[in-house]
Amino acid sequence: MRVPGFVIFGLSVLMMTAARGQNVYDVIVAGRTIGSLKVFEEKGKDNIETHRIESAFKIMFYKGTYSTQTSYVQGKLVSASCSHHVNGDLKEKTLTKSSTKSLYEVLFSGEDSEDKPSIVLNSPINSTITGLYYKEPVNINEVYSERYGKMCSIKKLSEGKYGVLLPDGKQGIYSYKNGLCREVKTDLAGFKLRIVLNEGKNALR
Repeated sequence: MRVPGFVIFGLSVLMMTAARGQNVYDVIVAGRTIGSLKVFEEKGKDNIETHRIESAFKIMFYKGTYSTQTSYVQGKLVSASCSHHVNGDLKEKTLTKSSTKSLYEVLFSGEDSEDKPSIVLNSPINSTITGLYYKEPVNINEVYSERYGKMCSIKKLSEGKYGVLLPDGKQGIYSYKNGLCREVKTDLAGFKLRIVLNEGKNALR
């Protein structure tokens, strides 16, 4: 059995390494908290920066985790990994890495990614969906999806609010205040999913 699509979509934005701070978000479906999402950050030497998000959730008979980690050198993406486990099994994993034949190679694995061909990307990547948790996307027209291995258009909807259109046609709404992501919201198949900053556990700002 597959995890409901709205859970996968809402949680496809996450990460980990030895982080120095974190923000915690509550994952809410139909007014009920089903899990949490943690945003970590580490800035290293030589302009190296790592972003990581990790999430754990439980809904009905499903218990799962979703995590994403991206690494940048001098502001450009050098690697990204995104994995999703349900009831202990790997459902899908996407690995984006630097390549000698192109800028990036994207590889897919897991139960839901069988026989999915790899992707080659030849344009540098400066912004990702995970990065939307770290910084408001001012003057940014597209971001890279670590899960799909594709670029996604992003549009400013109003002051502090942006819409991201994913390759599957779904849209996520990201809301900011003072440059900090406060909420991610989507409405899918009648389900309303919200990822809301837990103010009492805010550590990065």
